[in-house]
Amino acid sequence: MVGKKILIIDDDADLVQLVSLIFKKAGAKVVTASDGLDGISKFFTNRPNLIILDVMMPGSNGFDVCQRIRQVSDDALIILTALNQEEDMIRGLAAGADDFLSKPFNPDVLLARARTVLRRTQRPTGNIAPFNYNDGYLSINIERHEVLIHAKRIKLTPMEFRLLVYLARNAGKLLTFEKILTNVWGNEYQGNMDHVHVFISHLRRKIEENPRSPHYILTIHGIGYIFEKRELEYKT
Repeated sequence: MVGKKILIIDDDADLVQLVSLIFKKAGAKVVTASDGLDGISKFFTNRPNLIILDVMMPGSNGFDVCQRIRQVSDDALIILTALNQEEDMIRGLAAGADDFLSKPFNPDVLLARARTVLRRTQRPTGNIAPFNYNDGYLSINIERHEVLIHAKRIKLTPMEFRLLVYLARNAGKLLTFEKILTNVWGNEYQGNMDHVHVFISHLRRKIEENPRSPHYILTIHGIGYIFEKRELEYKT
């Protein structure tokens, strides 16, 4: 965390103080905001590496703030929420969050999640194994960090892109929930099955013709998922 700039947006002064202390002890520089509008203003003036954002705030709520930030930036963003329900997680994901953490939380868990999100949302450098997938409907290009549907680019968060590439690279293989968590999020996420289910659900909404009857990401109930190629159907 040394050298990283963290923006904390929350109207709970005690929580802001706690989270600030966690990141300052880890060597980060911390900027705080007490509401959504102040948070957006400080985002533009400070350009943080990571945003920690509470959902329930007066004025602009966390979902609105997240959506506004995502219009101009792919910086790492974690939502803090007491609303531990799948529909609220999906709403946050739709707004562009990279991760979710329910309150109250363990400080060590928050720091571990922050490190993971920062690492996962950075574009890979160096020798990257090239990967391309194109069936005429869905196109994935890892070098361009690009996903197309019918030749039109769709916007994925860095974590969504990482998940899709992992699934597509392993097309035809049964990937258990635990294996997906380990390879996409990291070992510290073991047991957080909601992450897999929520991200898969939202990813389907973006790439599937009919998310209720998916062609690409197939569920193996109680075990995991399989990515199914559709080369023959969509080839021209």
